[in-house]
Amino acid sequence: MIDEVLSFLDSNGERALADLKKIAGIPSIAAKNEGIEECSEMVLGMLEDINLEAALHATSGSPVVTGLYDAGASRTLMFYNHYDVQPAEPLELWKSPPFEPDERDGRIYGRGVADNKGDLVTRIWAIKAFLETGKKIPVNVKFVVEGEEEIGSVNLQDFTSKNEEFLKADGGIWEFGGSDYDGVQQAWLGLKGIFYVQLEVEKLSRNVHSSMGGILPSAPQKLVDALNSLKGPDNQILIDGFYDGIQPLSEAEWEAIDKIDLHEEDMKEEYGISQFQNGLTGRNLKEAVYGAPSSSICGLTSGYQGEGSMTVLPGNASAKVDFRLVENMNPLDVREKLRKHLDAHGFTDVKIAWSEGYAAAKTPIDHPFVDVVRRANDKVFGDLRVHPTSSGSGPLYLFKDHVPMVSVGVGDVESRSHSPNESIKLENFFKGMDRIALIVDEMGRW
Repeated sequence: MIDEVLSFLDSNGERALADLKKIAGIPSIAAKNEGIEECSEMVLGMLEDINLEAALHATSGSPVVTGLYDAGASRTLMFYNHYDVQPAEPLELWKSPPFEPDERDGRIYGRGVADNKGDLVTRIWAIKAFLETGKKIPVNVKFVVEGEEEIGSVNLQDFTSKNEEFLKADGGIWEFGGSDYDGVQQAWLGLKGIFYVQLEVEKLSRNVHSSMGGILPSAPQKLVDALNSLKGPDNQILIDGFYDGIQPLSEAEWEAIDKIDLHEEDMKEEYGISQFQNGLTGRNLKEAVYGAPSSSICGLTSGYQGEGSMTVLPGNASAKVDFRLVENMNPLDVREKLRKHLDAHGFTDVKIAWSEGYAAAKTPIDHPFVDVVRRANDKVFGDLRVHPTSSGSGPLYLFKDHVPMVSVGVGDVESRSHSPNESIKLENFFKGMDRIALIVDEMGRW
């Protein structure tokens, strides 16, 4: 049976690719609220096209699109994806227009092809292949496709809290994944949490001549001092109680991690560095990637930033900072501790303008659904490198109590998600459809 499904996918790869080009041509940018309605309607139509019971669920922001195929089976497979994308700026760095998908050198380029529309299309087409070949789908199928992942899934919890029964499944495929530096496919079983905050300082009623800098307070200097207080020279976060109660990596997780090659030299070359922070390497580097929280300054805004010079003392300054969280860390707790830290260190005038975040979540590394995915992957790509968690973040915590998730996808180390010239290998796209079809088949025999 599965051979006919795979044959169908092989013969119809260009049709699937045409669907990817069509949906990737919509600039569905949640940060700008552009193209959201059009793209959500397209996703709805794609799910209806494969005979799923599909629906749009209104939220305070972008709608959530769901699909259900009830096969009367004993097992249920869920797919989580998102149809929103990052802004494409800076536009001048793109070699082809970001929302006019372009094929060249064995890849397809365009904003969202890797994150996350390519994966969405492979999943829809895998189910389509069963239906169009007249083969019984051996599992029940559910889709949850949201439109705000790139801005923190701010309204997804409203949907999940009202639809907990729909979230129940025996296994799920999360949004992303791809091949490593050596071409080996990777799977992630979890995501770190995140606390994202904007800090603001206002010291003057307006910008003034910088000659007054000897007597007037400096908003950017105050902000820089506050930011500098957050971390020590060893990169450890200095907020009192920040590390309290965090859950360390388990022995089973370390057993898997010890087998993983992080390709340190390839990473250094990719990012143009000679060493990682504080000279991290080996097990210490792996601990930072998989088991440790972190903090990053994501943006700084103050004063004049155009060409040439402008002697100005800015009246205000702001910074965007994120904290990546591990299990047992709560973003609301981190916010409270950050406020206390700022106040205790003389930064009562540094305002927390707004914040957002969510907790970390993981699927147990020994869950049987992990082996279902591994067996399917082996038949298409070969070996699968399983990571206990990702250093990135996402709303996995909303699904954790309802469905074990494994994240695999069609990206690779050159995909440049969130950057200009985002792309995926066409080979990975076509094989990705086969892998999903085989996951369906393997799960039906689980």
